[in-house]
Amino acid sequence: MDDRMFLLVLTEDSCFWAHVEEALSLCKSLRNGKEGESTRENLVKFEEYVTEHIKNYAVSPEIFLTGSSFMQWWREYEEIMGTNYNSELNDFMKNSIYHRYANGSLIFR
Repeated sequence: MDDRMFLLVLTEDSCFWAHVEEALSLCKSLRNGKEGESTRENLVKFEEYVTEHIKNYAVSPEIFLTGSSFMQWWREYEEIMGTNYNSELNDFMKNSIYHRYANGSLIFR
């Protein structure tokens, strides 16, 4: 097993799941009409954080399991941002590129 594959079983940031839960809470606030633009900005910052971690293979592929908190966040976030929203993570998720993440065959440009 090479070093990169070994790292795939770990999530480097020990607070990753706490960040996911916070992002889920922000989504709930937006859905309930309690928050505004700053909440949306914080969600975009979280999206950028996730994107960088994925690019650096710094999160476990387990985040992409169907029932994971991350995938729950993604579904809610995608709904909030709408169908016309475009970002690197959006493309990664909508095109199911994350399936290649687990086997280490994904190359970011």
